[in-house]
Amino acid sequence: MELIRSNSTKQKNTVEAVKEVTSKLHTEPSLLLFFTSTTHSFQEVTALFNAQYPNCEVVGLTTTGEIGPSGFLENGLVAMSFAKSIGQISTVLMNDISKYPIFSRNDLISSAKHIGINLNSQTLEKEGVALVFPNGLIAAEEKMLSIVNSIFPHEGFPVFGATAGDDAKFIETFISLNGEVSSKGGVVIFMKPTVDFVMLKENIFTSTGKSMKITKADTEQRIVYEFDGKKATTIYANRLGVKENELDQYFMTNPLGRRFNNEIFIASPFQILPNGAIQFYCQVFQDSIVEILEPKNPVETLQQTLHTFKSEFTELEGVLAFNCILRKLQFQSHGLFQELNRELEKLPNLGGFCSYGEQFNKSLVNQTLVLLGLGKKR
Repeated sequence: MELIRSNSTKQKNTVEAVKEVTSKLHTEPSLLLFFTSTTHSFQEVTALFNAQYPNCEVVGLTTTGEIGPSGFLENGLVAMSFAKSIGQISTVLMNDISKYPIFSRNDLISSAKHIGINLNSQTLEKEGVALVFPNGLIAAEEKMLSIVNSIFPHEGFPVFGATAGDDAKFIETFISLNGEVSSKGGVVIFMKPTVDFVMLKENIFTSTGKSMKITKADTEQRIVYEFDGKKATTIYANRLGVKENELDQYFMTNPLGRRFNNEIFIASPFQILPNGAIQFYCQVFQDSIVEILEPKNPVETLQQTLHTFKSEFTELEGVLAFNCILRKLQFQSHGLFQELNRELEKLPNLGGFCSYGEQFNKSLVNQTLVLLGLGKKR
């Protein structure tokens, strides 16, 4: 029996959409994930899935574009079911990840222990994986990640996830766990799988070689006031060689990169503030050095990524994929979906969505594709 099944639909009628998308899923899975456009009422979709799957964990999110078995789609509904034989599953709804994430810490500890995860293991990478799904637009992803990672005394427990979206309306996002809907919380799924898994992060940018030092910032609010001791917009535009009043037109193609262990983590600018400061989609840190990036060929990069990813497995059961909204907008503007989907549809039982941020171990990243594959490793 297939351990993972996925399906998608663009059916506009919500009842029919849920009926269609569940027609190819397991009848009694241990975990059901759904990712829905805001064209459907999230409360209605949540109620329908929970009515159909009363005996399993049901987790849902609003999106800003979906990823199904055939790749990227718009205004759709995607669902994935995980068979009971995939392993042990436990879940936690963190009610308010912006103000009170610490209140969920004991629940997280109990949930992980409940399925046999040894929190004190010296080889945490072998203990399982946590899927984290925060709400967007409340700037709380790092707080949520910090609490999840804090339950492990040692480094190395795999954490993977993405932030809920709202079809680029930037008003309110939603997540749900077993029928309970929240716009301020986040869901954590602990999984102790019976199969192997591989996590991979794709970067379609490379450094221009131009760097700046963050000399005045508000980490909590994700704002940079100054680079190299001067107004943020002035220095950023100057390094790029563009007019300061046109700088925001280059945010999508020239984000900033933070380098850790020679690996680039992308920090994407969100908006210019009236005082010439720049607000970002993720936290930026005082006195850190950031590099201005430029894009690589997205199709060629995806081909290389998927070749590397698939070569890790002798059998690949299914894939979770989360893609940043800014990549989606870039792909749309260049008409790349058809070419990219030709590559993505080669992945078995693919499901996921376009998000307002991606979680990868201890970091919130932007303008990234993250993949989690489950199966048998080579």
